[in-house]
Amino acid sequence: MKTMKKERLSEMAAKEIKAYMKEHHLKEGDKLPPVSELMETLGIGRSTLREALQLLESRGALQVLNGKGTFVKDIKPFHIQTSIEIDNKKDFLLEALEVRKALEGKAVDLAVVHASDTEVNRMETHLNRYVEALKNNEREKANAADADFHQTIYQATKNELLKSIIDSVWDSFYEFWNEPFGVEDIFDTSYPYHETLLQAIKERDSEKAAAAFQQIMESVRSSIENI
Repeated sequence: MKTMKKERLSEMAAKEIKAYMKEHHLKEGDKLPPVSELMETLGIGRSTLREALQLLESRGALQVLNGKGTFVKDIKPFHIQTSIEIDNKKDFLLEALEVRKALEGKAVDLAVVHASDTEVNRMETHLNRYVEALKNNEREKANAADADFHQTIYQATKNELLKSIIDSVWDSFYEFWNEPFGVEDIFDTSYPYHETLLQAIKERDSEKAAAAFQQIMESVRSSIENI
């Protein structure tokens, strides 16, 4: 029983570390905080942290260099092909969109029911950040705010399995916030529907939320197809 509890704790720690990497938009070569800081932040012991880091390293997410620290590895499968044709990228995004519609569509359904007031406020904050960043011509911050809005919806589902599945394909989803085709404003036309979606979640209106989400997806699809 002790071994099972220990393994479960290390898995939880690994999940939190990966969430930290995403929240801070760490990329290949970036260094994680020192071991002592991670232990304090996560509230775990050295052995549990070591197991969590080894777990992430075995999955190719991290590289632990003795005496130097722990570094992020770029494991995005799409980025492995540096000379990919633009049509292939279009096909990739359209296929990823279909997966996203299925998973995020369910996430929206659950978020309408389970989102806390704090999570709803956080969604609103992210959308406000998005607008403010665009006004200041800070595209990278705008993209990050948009991604954070959707991440908060996933968190609001209160469904750990669904969040885990979405997490496993997040690298593919992130392409939607990574200026595909080098076009910064490619998905800006979908923003008004984000506002409608947020309002629907506030009102706990499942039908309105589903309709707004479908409008977002169709706007994104249209933008991709028109490239």
